[in-house]
Amino acid sequence: MWLAGVLSRFCVMETRPLQFKLALAGGGRSCLSSGLMSAILLILAILWVGGVDSALSADTANKSLDVEFLSGFLAGEYDLIGRKPDSATTYTGRVTIRDVGGTLQVTRIIDGKTERGTIQFDTAAGADRIPVLRAHFSMDGREYEATYLWRSDLDNYPRVTGYIYLPKNQTKSPGLEALFPIH
Repeated sequence: MWLAGVLSRFCVMETRPLQFKLALAGGGRSCLSSGLMSAILLILAILWVGGVDSALSADTANKSLDVEFLSGFLAGEYDLIGRKPDSATTYTGRVTIRDVGGTLQVTRIIDGKTERGTIQFDTAAGADRIPVLRAHFSMDGREYEATYLWRSDLDNYPRVTGYIYLPKNQTKSPGLEALFPIH
């Protein structure tokens, strides 16, 4: 109903035949009719419900990942910011993801130390089958695992965020990481 309130404040002012411009209520000659406003709201509601339905449909959950495309999309260099598990200690560094013969290899450089690991595509959340990245790497001589989500940023570059933790549920409070592409 917020949109209805906004639309009710606008009127249409005819300046020339076949041209219209919006003006604040009181300044125009005729306000938007309630029928026109209802039609606009109905169209917006249909578009919103259609978008939600397609994003949450069972068909979306059953689609297989295009691993080749996603490997190419995610490959590259990233700035890394993170917080260690069970700690308030933060860190920064650089991460490189490369597709080597169909396997995603990760190289992490933090505080001048280089560590290597692997990343696999997986799903989480049971029947919802949400696509995730599962990483395995070491840091400061300890083995870690991570679960990341990825999305495209406003410039269509990958943005990767996730939780890091010790294997076999040894972590009380997971760490956090965010990877920002370097372009």
